[in-house]
Amino acid sequence: MSKQNILLRTRKKKASACFTARQYDEAWTLYQSICKSDRLDAEARLACGVIAGLRGEHAQAEDYCRQALMLAPRLAAGHFNLGIALRSQGRLADARDAFRRATELQPNYSEAMDALVHAHIALYDWPAAARVLNDIVAIWPRKAEMRNNLGTVYQAMGRIGDAIASYEAALNINPRLAVALSSLGSAYQGRGDFEQAERCYRQCLAVAPGDLQARSNLLMLLNYLPDTKADTVLAEHLEWGRVAEGRMQPLRPIVPDRDPQRRVRVGYLSPDFCEHSVASFIEPVLRHHDRSRFEVWCYSNLPRPDETTLRLKAYADGWRDVDKLSDGEVANLIRNDQIDILVDLTGHTANSRLAVLAARPAPLQMTWIGYPNTTGLRAVDYRITDSIADPVGEESYFSEQLLRLPGSFLCYQPHCDALNVAPLPAAVNGYVTFGSFNNFSKINPGVLQLWAEVLKLLPDARLLLKCPALTDADIRNRILADLQGLGVGAERVELLGHTPTRQEHLALYAKVDIALDTFPYNGTTTTCEALWMGVPVLSLVGKRHAGRVGASLLNAAGLADWLADTPVSFMEIARARAADLSGLDHLRGMLRGQLADSTLCDAAGFVRGLENALYEAWVSPDHEVSDSMRQAPASG
Repeated sequence: MSKQNILLRTRKKKASACFTARQYDEAWTLYQSICKSDRLDAEARLACGVIAGLRGEHAQAEDYCRQALMLAPRLAAGHFNLGIALRSQGRLADARDAFRRATELQPNYSEAMDALVHAHIALYDWPAAARVLNDIVAIWPRKAEMRNNLGTVYQAMGRIGDAIASYEAALNINPRLAVALSSLGSAYQGRGDFEQAERCYRQCLAVAPGDLQARSNLLMLLNYLPDTKADTVLAEHLEWGRVAEGRMQPLRPIVPDRDPQRRVRVGYLSPDFCEHSVASFIEPVLRHHDRSRFEVWCYSNLPRPDETTLRLKAYADGWRDVDKLSDGEVANLIRNDQIDILVDLTGHTANSRLAVLAARPAPLQMTWIGYPNTTGLRAVDYRITDSIADPVGEESYFSEQLLRLPGSFLCYQPHCDALNVAPLPAAVNGYVTFGSFNNFSKINPGVLQLWAEVLKLLPDARLLLKCPALTDADIRNRILADLQGLGVGAERVELLGHTPTRQEHLALYAKVDIALDTFPYNGTTTTCEALWMGVPVLSLVGKRHAGRVGASLLNAAGLADWLADTPVSFMEIARARAADLSGLDHLRGMLRGQLADSTLCDAAGFVRGLENALYEAWVSPDHEVSDSMRQAPASG
């Protein structure tokens, strides 16, 4: 062996040792010299690509990986690391192809298979993700985390039974796997098995008491339960706040600048700046904010933007993507941006960053839109609502003060591509079809029983239920059996599952004459969509916010006569309306126009009211309450 080859081999060994020791600068220098000395060394070029990626120089990482693959096209690690570089640049489809090629070249390449799964998930290709995960668990049957991931994918596909089986398989391997316990609770909740869901969430918290997501899942569940006492619900929320505040280091207090001559800087924090129900209510606000009074910033906890994201981004004065940042980093970013009023739009729903507010990054903090209950955080000053959704006297059930807007607390922006209103189906069918497109978790036994009583009053009427959970055959069979037991035959019921597009979803309102709201957790977006498609909504008014959203929306839409105070009046209204086909036909023809002209869709007027409330809360010293002075409200 020549002296030059011996020196080159020595450098390679040293470079490898430096890389293993994470001495990346020294390794980089050595690999660079190897590349210059040996123009055919694919491994050295691949190592440069890996180091460049670790430095965050992803375009350079891609270039070195491609150089390596030009020399060694069948180098599986080269394709894998190329995928990492492409993924880091947001090129998910190209990354998926690179990961797939790595797995083809090297079967049982676990890191590449796992990366391929996550690429499919990021692209919302659930069936492909399920296929790869099934391959993984066939090869490594004792990988509990992979069985949990498979359950998550099945759940996203609406295959709830398969999801539960996968979570249980993960827990058979590792009974203390907190994420599987929480996910299993979510699956049970998704099929309406609330007792099992609560059991799983509490088992998860026994294993991992600091798991804020599992605690939020439990809180979300409580909103669906008909008989849970309000003070119990409040206590659970306050416990979440206590845990969150214990984990977050509060930022240094600042003295807010309340100069009335300057613009107030308001920040909105959400994972739902995309094609999501929240967008229908925040977009009109972003679009109509008075820029002479307010500067608008958005903090987006969204891994993959879509067309709606780009549209919303155009309305913001400042936009921050925070999905890759820790809660502490997000809090510091908000503080450095000098946000005056921070508004959380998520509460305890999916992908929340509510813990950020525990650090008090803004002098004034609020919560709004996404969640029908209190946050439990002392650091959140206000909850934005209205006097119908939260009547005077309900204050003791919230850790925040209630900031009531003059009309409804929501403003709805209909989809611009919505289909035309279809003719009244009863005019063709000869019978009335009642329908609900609400989340299946909202359809509890009491809801089904009341709907069955309505159908028994109207022997020719039909019921159409549509939601993703009904993709699952076991759930469909259970619903049909439950209704059969309540005296409603399967021939009178149509059950529909997931539809791929919004257009297909909205088109199904052509089959519905009257929509039935759920309780104790009303619909929100589903109610607004039904009205826009010409379908009136009958709602039973509840005692708490979740059960009074329908009242807020229908009052704003000019449809207060579609509200029922009791189950008996609900049945009476349903029977009377179903008997008046002429009236239903007339209402269907005018409802979209009525909604468009109502205060529910008056974006400019709504935003002026919102801004006045925000500004009053900001400038008035009566609203300035320090954390040290705030105390938990009475349990009521």
